[in-house]
Amino acid sequence: MSGNRLEMQILHREGLARIGRFKTDHGFVDTPNIMPVINPNIRTLSMDIMKKLGTQAIITNSYIIRRNEDLKEIALSKGLHHLIGFDGTIMTDSGTFQSYVYGDVEYENRDTVEFQLKIKSDISTILDIFSTPMDSWEKANQAVDETHKRFMEIADLAGKNNISGPIQGSVYDDLRVKSAKLMSGTDSTYLPIGGVVPLLEQYRYSKLVDIIINSKLNSDFSKPIHLFGGGHPMFMGMAVLLGVDMFDSASYVKYARDDRLLYPDGTRNLKDITELPYWSPLRDRFSTQELRKAEENEKFSLLAEHNLFAIFQELSEIRERIRENTLWQYVESKSKSHPSLYSAFRRILRYSENLEPYFELYRKSPLFHFGEETNQSPYGVRLKKLQPSDTDYYTLSSGDWKPARLSKDFVKNVYEKTEGHFYINWFGLKVPLEMEEAYPVEQVIPWNEEKESGSKKPIPKDIKIRDFNLEKLRFLADFQFGENTGKKLFTDNCEIAVSRATGRIRTITREGKIIATMRAHDGFIGLTFAGGLIIHGMSEGIKNRVMVTEESATYNSQGKSVFFKFITNFDDRIIPLNDVLVVDPNDRLVAVGRSMVSGKELGMYREGTAVSINHHLE
Repeated sequence: MSGNRLEMQILHREGLARIGRFKTDHGFVDTPNIMPVINPNIRTLSMDIMKKLGTQAIITNSYIIRRNEDLKEIALSKGLHHLIGFDGTIMTDSGTFQSYVYGDVEYENRDTVEFQLKIKSDISTILDIFSTPMDSWEKANQAVDETHKRFMEIADLAGKNNISGPIQGSVYDDLRVKSAKLMSGTDSTYLPIGGVVPLLEQYRYSKLVDIIINSKLNSDFSKPIHLFGGGHPMFMGMAVLLGVDMFDSASYVKYARDDRLLYPDGTRNLKDITELPYWSPLRDRFSTQELRKAEENEKFSLLAEHNLFAIFQELSEIRERIRENTLWQYVESKSKSHPSLYSAFRRILRYSENLEPYFELYRKSPLFHFGEETNQSPYGVRLKKLQPSDTDYYTLSSGDWKPARLSKDFVKNVYEKTEGHFYINWFGLKVPLEMEEAYPVEQVIPWNEEKESGSKKPIPKDIKIRDFNLEKLRFLADFQFGENTGKKLFTDNCEIAVSRATGRIRTITREGKIIATMRAHDGFIGLTFAGGLIIHGMSEGIKNRVMVTEESATYNSQGKSVFFKFITNFDDRIIPLNDVLVVDPNDRLVAVGRSMVSGKELGMYREGTAVSINHHLE
């Protein structure tokens, strides 16, 4: 029996990509990560080497163990970890793939799961039905239903153990959605995406994008998503970008057996290589000539070591990119290394509207603009929502416009003396002038030469009829907190303090109280508690409310963070890293803070910080 039902704790994120951690009876596993496939009959690399390379978890096959009497006896008497010689997390597969390759296996679903529990597997797997890309919709649908039925057969075992519920559905998007929802609704704690190995082998990455996105967006985010067989470094970054947390693969062994070496962007044959890459663990020990002449078993082990290192190196790079908030750029630039990857990246852009709610209000990194594809990204989609809906606007060319702090004449003599809507050209997108300093508009170099467009250029009046800084604040408030909040929060009698050095807005005061600041790093509004009270008092348009238990509210009012397990209600339109209002069960405001995840995720996680408090009641 397993004592720890694993749950994901999120440490860093970028959109759907996340650095997380979960715990089993044999320690923590940091994600994204890979479980190298271990054949209990054959040891290609020693466990010492595998641990040194970074292995925290492995996957092995319970079917192979059960069929071998010697292995079975050791596993039952001394446990799976003793048999394998590994003290970390071990996941067991059920024999589903063997059933697909060789025909029906001789064991039933329930006794397959019971055997895995008896040998003390950390994560067990039901005997699901493997669907191939060639299966008809009807056959794949039957497999989805039967897989769910088989999980329900062992539901009594799942309540106290970590049992994975594979998401099937072949190449059919609607079936992947159905399967993801069905398996998320069970007591499974782990969700592998199955039936994708043939697609990976055929470089059908575009179809994999469909499968991963439809599976991820319809799954319970508190459960790790595992891509069965997805162990090539070439595709791992893209998979993580779409929400995959864990991989498993025997690729490090399979490629080594054929004298092939894994690289971050592809595969190379030993006979075609003159020099080993500088990062290879073999570089200082062997030349390529020596490797080619090595005894076969030794060469096999050495190439497997190189390949596993390449996988872990790529995972390390991916995790660092998530910390930097540059994974999207990394995947976008890397997609140009292979036509199949580029086609897959173009497929991702079709889902940008689906992905946009999960992307943060701002990022640590500036947005790197690579062309029209960047405008189709989730951040481009977010800006497109602000495009003019009629002809009553004027688009400024670079000759007309510079940032407001550098173009005081335009602000004073044109903007503040007209009522027209002004837009700036941002790489072909029309972006409201008031967004000039907000992420990602200012975090790139956006000023292009562009012909004037929209209605006739407005004619300024003789008197000032509006204030640019006030209009900017109102626009951003509507964008962040809901339509029509800007005028109610920032009234005409607000006092706006700006930096003498830069001209940027710093603080906004109303009736003697600071109600908001403008953050320099992202150009958005940060609420104070006084500002939160004003927004909280509005009757409509508020989209950033998080309700917590009475117990939690007491701590949150003192400045302590909100944890997921204490949230009772929330607005699912919340954008990650935007300011939210934290209220008690009676809807009394107790704190203002930043949501760490999107509103769509707030009700899924149970571990970790949901809202980081900035200002509080006490």
